[in-house]
Amino acid sequence: MRIVTQTDALSQRFGDQKAVEIICKSGFSGIDFSMFTLNDEKCALAEDNWRDYLKPIKETADRYSVPFTQSHNPFPTAKKDDEAYNKFMLERTKRAFEASAYLGVEIMVVHPVTYDPEGTDFEVNYKLYQQLKPFAEETGVKIALENMWRGRERKITDIFNKDETNFVPAACGTGKDFRQLLDMLDSPLFVACLDIGHCGMVGEDPAEMIRTIGGKYLKALHVHDNDNLRDAHIFPFNGTVNWKKVTKALAEIGYTGNITFEADNTLKKQPDALLPISERYLYEIGVALVDMINSNK
Repeated sequence: MRIVTQTDALSQRFGDQKAVEIICKSGFSGIDFSMFTLNDEKCALAEDNWRDYLKPIKETADRYSVPFTQSHNPFPTAKKDDEAYNKFMLERTKRAFEASAYLGVEIMVVHPVTYDPEGTDFEVNYKLYQQLKPFAEETGVKIALENMWRGRERKITDIFNKDETNFVPAACGTGKDFRQLLDMLDSPLFVACLDIGHCGMVGEDPAEMIRTIGGKYLKALHVHDNDNLRDAHIFPFNGTVNWKKVTKALAEIGYTGNITFEADNTLKKQPDALLPISERYLYEIGVALVDMINSNK
């Protein structure tokens, strides 16, 4: 089980190559490559010489013998009734698959879409992922779906009710919906990336979602904590998540994936000098979580 973190916040500050170096020096045994800039009209990864851009980044990771284990496609993956955007994003998603394969990534997270007020649009998402399946077949990079949320409309009379969440499940937002869509897709190319922090936002217990999705599908995680008042993406043990229950559930299903952090909001306001120290601390949190999982086996 590798301890992994994403490049996003560090890349915004220092660029991708330096971000990878900091992650490697901090002790992480894997890298989650964020490709959110592919959503921009102009992006180095979208150019014809994109391999030249990635080569020094990969060489940096290779120098430390740290693999790229996971990546993240830009989002939204598609928009309702927006043919131009959807064509553009399909092309950029194809490039994301190619870049992931070049780096040696095993799993790329591709968000499902939500067009209805809440819940999972099974037909829409089934068609979306079937459209992407050839990219996964060609590159050998698996597609991970993620549990999503959206803000809910609230009446004036209930906005101060602490028993009511500000959010509702969107696509794959419940364990039942997540598993149903994966059952529909019915291919080893599609797996689950459970975002631990998203669960509580919509009133779901992450431990129960882990059990519902099960070891057959759960192959990746986005690990971070939350206050459930916003999508906080903070370091574990600083929010509402019960990590004892989460790690016990992971042990119960025989989880064999990685601990992949998506906790960058803790980093964003810190000065440059503190970021390597913070990344090392995040790595040590990962060590503690792995120990908690192993102690339940």
